[in-house]
Amino acid sequence: MLSKTLTEVLPVALWAALWTVGGWWLVRRAFHLRPNEQALAGLGVGLILQTWLANLLAQITPLLPACWLAAATVFVLGLALSFPLQRDSWRELFSIQIRPLQWITLALLAYVFIVVGRGLAILDDYQNLPIVSLIATGDIPPRFALDPKVSFSYHYFTALFAAQLVQLGNLYVWTALDVARGFGFALSILLTGLWVQRITGNMLAAYLGGLMATFAGGTRWLLLIFPQSIIERISAQVQMIGSGAGSGENLAAALLNPWASFGGGPYPFPFAYVNGFNATPVMTYHAGAGGLPGVIGGVLFLAHNRWHGWRAGVLLSALLAASALANEVTFATLGLGYLLVILLEALRRRSLRLPPSLARWLGILLPAGVISLFQGGVITGLAQGWLAKLSGAASGPAYFDFKFSLFWPPAVLSSHLGYLTLTNPWQAFLALLEIGPIIIVLPLVIVWGSKALRYQRWFEASLIGISIASLVLSFVELSSKAGITALTRAQGMIVGICSSFAVPALWLWGRKRSEGLKIWIGLLLFITMLGGMVLFGIQMIAAPLPVYSNFLNQLDAQATRDYWNRLEPQALIFDPVDHRAPVVFGRPTDSSLGLYTRKPEWEKLVEDPVPSKLHAYGFDYAYLDLKYWDSLPIETQKMLETSCMRLIREYKQEFPPDFRRLYNLQECQ
Repeated sequence: MLSKTLTEVLPVALWAALWTVGGWWLVRRAFHLRPNEQALAGLGVGLILQTWLANLLAQITPLLPACWLAAATVFVLGLALSFPLQRDSWRELFSIQIRPLQWITLALLAYVFIVVGRGLAILDDYQNLPIVSLIATGDIPPRFALDPKVSFSYHYFTALFAAQLVQLGNLYVWTALDVARGFGFALSILLTGLWVQRITGNMLAAYLGGLMATFAGGTRWLLLIFPQSIIERISAQVQMIGSGAGSGENLAAALLNPWASFGGGPYPFPFAYVNGFNATPVMTYHAGAGGLPGVIGGVLFLAHNRWHGWRAGVLLSALLAASALANEVTFATLGLGYLLVILLEALRRRSLRLPPSLARWLGILLPAGVISLFQGGVITGLAQGWLAKLSGAASGPAYFDFKFSLFWPPAVLSSHLGYLTLTNPWQAFLALLEIGPIIIVLPLVIVWGSKALRYQRWFEASLIGISIASLVLSFVELSSKAGITALTRAQGMIVGICSSFAVPALWLWGRKRSEGLKIWIGLLLFITMLGGMVLFGIQMIAAPLPVYSNFLNQLDAQATRDYWNRLEPQALIFDPVDHRAPVVFGRPTDSSLGLYTRKPEWEKLVEDPVPSKLHAYGFDYAYLDLKYWDSLPIETQKMLETSCMRLIREYKQEFPPDFRRLYNLQECQ
């Protein structure tokens, strides 16, 4: 058993060591970072660069070699850029400054977030686990797990990191995803704290910055202290949607109810403390994008104005290309932000001649933009669709498409409360609670952005400028297969930028103010974080009780152990729980037009699973459970038992009674 554990751990350790050391060397040669920043920033750079390279390499070679080639490339690049070495400088090459407290903190935070994640299956496990499973088999860019004819253009960067852990460490898909999310989130928090410490020169501010990066969110829960008559009047103005509609017949009722979500652990999350617009990071790191976009952001904040020659430009361009795969909204808005900054700078100078430092940023953004068009992800999918329309050529269908239209009156979109129009006083008040008091920081952020523009801190100026400009999205409506709530990610930029700059901006502004004002600032931050703290406390209750997912159990784990990625590469699997088979076997099914829309012909097969019809539809295997079997008429059960289906393997448990059966359908004509 010990030898088996070592054979699983050692490859991951060696792989991680290659890109970690390579990342250290790259950071030391590319950026002028402080000694206390280099090790964690290098860890982040190595992780991001390796995963990004693995994505490119895996499109021309199997995933496992791509993992090793990408890690070795980061190591070799770091070593190569460390030359030429001066006499007796080999010792300096390996003298990486390790701050033990940083690494202990990283290990503890990562452990906590990983074990908490193992106890939860919230925020679209039915979407994210199939993606990780297919990517781990080498399906890059991934297809839609519920219809392999469709390209699933998705921000799958964190899923790819998890898929590498599946391949290298022989981890289960669900465990690997929890590790990727938890480690990425922990590292992003520490990088944020380092940036705040640099800006403020204060360790307490750094801790506050890390706490904000963990817990900041909206304040819907403040409704609980209002008179019931006020709550009823507000509730009458709201049309609940999504999980909000499932949480209560109206807002007043939902505030006292659990949030209607799946996989939330032993204790449900109170609807009053979750948020449909400004969700706390301690919840959102469980979502598809995970924590790695925060790692990219943390590195960019630390390194954007600490260049060391051309190496910095190349590395920043690669990081930005990776951000297009990790969070396409951030990448696209950053590009638009630079266009806005160019316009403002041209107006200020009354000249189209750009400052050299701004022109260099164009040289960074343009290659990243070109790469984003073909590397995979949402931007690649959109670009391919647009190109096909322009050329008139046929192209394979892509999952995500977006259509925008003007919307009046202006509104903020909450994924729980629907459109909250700003011309309706009650809805506008509710929108303010969804946003939270962090919006009070906006004037300080605007001042910060103007100073950043003046002092040529283009990265900060671009982020702040485009976030303020995003207020026009209150006049926009979105339609997409992802649902209308995808708009909240773009509308939420203004809140995200306020949260990012809140602690350093308030610290620098308030440090010479009265003690009474400092108390009010502290109260503002506490109110902003309280909802996240409550939700995290509930998450912690789930930590001692790890789960596979809300649609998986130990029988599925046994089937995964025996058959994951072992069926024919082009096999198609029928499963009445359609997102289960792709996780268990690493093979797609063909059941759906979208995550929430099933194909009528598939639903007919579920109702009447005649083996010959299943095979004629295209299925090679069937994976059935006891609950589905018991839902079938006795005549159908007898027909299946005597049919052409060949039972390959059965997994059973006595209590509660359940089974999983894997059948071969290939002999059914």
